[in-house]
Amino acid sequence: MNEHIDPTVCPICGKDNNCGNRKGLPHGECWCSHIKVPQGLKDLVPEHLKMKACICKDCVDKYKAEHDLE
Repeated sequence: MNEHIDPTVCPICGKDNNCGNRKGLPHGECWCSHIKVPQGLKDLVPEHLKMKACICKDCVDKYKAEHDLE
């Protein structure tokens, strides 16, 4: 059975990830192109969703705040 993966949904919280690339912005113009996503947060993404859906900025900001990261 193939599960439908929606690349516009954050794999951590399930909300809209506001992916600029999916919205047609030129490569490198998405908000995520200008920040570093912590590896620890990337590791929380379920294996079947890795590299298929972007983590949203809210989850990145929350993770950084909870782990006292810049």
